[in-house]
Amino acid sequence: MDKKKLIIAIVVISVIGVGIFYLLTTGNIGAKYNTVEVTRGEVGKYVQDVGRISSRNIRRYYGSGTGKVEEMTLELGDHVEKGQLLMKYEDNLDLEIQRVEKQIEALKAGYNEALSGTDMESVNIAWIEVSRIKKNMELATKNKDIAESLYNIGSASLIELEQAESNVEQLKSNLGIAQNTYNRLTKGISKNVRERYEAEIDVLLLTLDILETNRDNYAIVADIEGIVTEINTFEGDIPSPGMLIIEIQDPTEKVILVDFMVEDARSIKPNMEAEIQDWNLDVEIDGLKVDKVYPKAFVTLSELGVQENRQTVEIGLLKPADEFAFSLEVETKVMVESPRNVLLVPIGAVFQMNSKPYVEILEDGDVVEREISTGIEVNGSIEVKEGLKEGERVILNYQEE
Repeated sequence: MDKKKLIIAIVVISVIGVGIFYLLTTGNIGAKYNTVEVTRGEVGKYVQDVGRISSRNIRRYYGSGTGKVEEMTLELGDHVEKGQLLMKYEDNLDLEIQRVEKQIEALKAGYNEALSGTDMESVNIAWIEVSRIKKNMELATKNKDIAESLYNIGSASLIELEQAESNVEQLKSNLGIAQNTYNRLTKGISKNVRERYEAEIDVLLLTLDILETNRDNYAIVADIEGIVTEINTFEGDIPSPGMLIIEIQDPTEKVILVDFMVEDARSIKPNMEAEIQDWNLDVEIDGLKVDKVYPKAFVTLSELGVQENRQTVEIGLLKPADEFAFSLEVETKVMVESPRNVLLVPIGAVFQMNSKPYVEILEDGDVVEREISTGIEVNGSIEVKEGLKEGERVILNYQEE
C-alpha cells in the first residue's frame, strides 16, 4: 500500500427514490438510444489517504554515549510499569562513593588526633545531620513558595499550602535540635578549627550528593505505563549519543495519524467525522472524529521523487482498539463537506459544447440539447446544480444500427 498516494474520494452516502435506470428508446427519426432518469440523492465529500496506527502517549529514549549497557532485559512487546528500570549503563559510582566516605573517615581520624578528648565520632554524626536537615529545608521552602503561588491563583488548596508550611516549620525545629547537639559536642573546639572542619565535611557531603544524583544518568526508567514497541540496543552495547534505543507506546491512547497533502489538510478541522474503510484488511469503522490538525507541515518525497507538502491529522480511535497493531497502515477518510441533497446524472450523459456542459433530454418524444450547471462527481455520476429536474430523462448514449 502506497501511503504517499493521495486519493480524493467523494462518495454517495445514500440515494433516494427509485434510482438511476436505463431505458432503451426509439426516437421519431428511428434512432435508438439509452436514457436515464434524473434522480436525487444525498452526497458528502471526503478526503482520503493512508493513515498509521500510533498513540497519543509515546516515550522515546536515546543513547547518551556514557558507556556500555550493563543491564537490559526488555523484549519487544513487553508491558512496562511507570518507574520500572528499562536499562542501566556501567558505572563506577559505588567506588567513587566509597572513596569519599573513606575521606570523611580520614578527616575524622585526623581531627581525633588534633583534638584529644573530643568525641569526633559524635561530632561527625551531628554535623552530617545538620547538613542533611539544611538541605531538606531548602527543598521544603521552595515547595512552600510554589504551593503559596498556586494557592494565590486558585490552583492549590488551603490544605496543600498548610501542609507545605508545616513541613518547613517541622524541619526548622529539627534543625534547631541538631544544631544544639552539634554546638554542645564542639564546645571545647576553637571557632577556627570548627569552621575548617565543617567546610571540609560539607565539601565531601556535597560530593556524595552529586554522585548520587549522577546515578540517574546511568539508568533509564519508564515514565509511562505502556508497551515496548522498539529496541535498538543490548547488553554490552555502547549506544551512540542521540540514537533511539527504546520506544514505549501507551496502548490505551491509540490514534490514527494521516499525512494529508497540505491542500487537503487545510479543509480539515477538529471534530470532523472520519472513518476507516480498508477493503484489503476487511476493516470498516465509522463514527470517528478528528482530534487535531498538527500545526507544522513537512516536505517529503513521493515514490516518483516528487516533493510533496504534507500535514499530519490526528484521528481518535474508538476503544478498545487492541486489534490494531502499532504502525499498521489503514485507508482513512475525513468528511470535509456534510451530506446534502442533490440531483444526479451519469457522467457519460454530459458533453461539452462551447466550453459549457450540456445534456440531451427528451421533451414530448423529441431530443433537445440543454445547458446545465454541474458540481461534484459521485462514483460515476455528477451533481446537477441547474438545468434539470428530478424525473426528467437524459440520453446516455445512442445504439448502433
